[in-house]
Amino acid sequence: MPDVKREGVYDVYEVFIQRSSTEHHVHVGSVLAPSPELALQVARENFLRRDRAVSIWVVRREHVHATSYEDADFFARELDRRYREVAGYTENGRLWRMFKERMMTLEEVVQDLRGEADEGRTGRAGP
Repeated sequence: MPDVKREGVYDVYEVFIQRSSTEHHVHVGSVLAPSPELALQVARENFLRRDRAVSIWVVRREHVHATSYEDADFFARELDRRYREVAGYTENGRLWRMFKERMMTLEEVVQDLRGEADEGRTGRAGP
């Protein structure tokens, strides 16, 4: 979308600087400028007066989309994925041993997951 020239209106630009080609861009602050080109110049003057960098990014603040701090549900996991974490590997070993000891069939695994394990290993209700 082309920039619409608005006289006397300055936008807030977030500034990201990459200090070397092997590092990530890091947010260092904000600047006010009427255009992206001038935002780059102002960012260079404000944030790189004494330091060196290989790249500068400026992004209009209204183009940054973020979650709110109150939106904890956004980060909630739908499934338990502890098995993917380092500590989960010991739990995986325990679960596999338990699975091998029981020698469950696929139907029994499904029943166990549904909470129907009390009905017996054959899938039929007990006497």
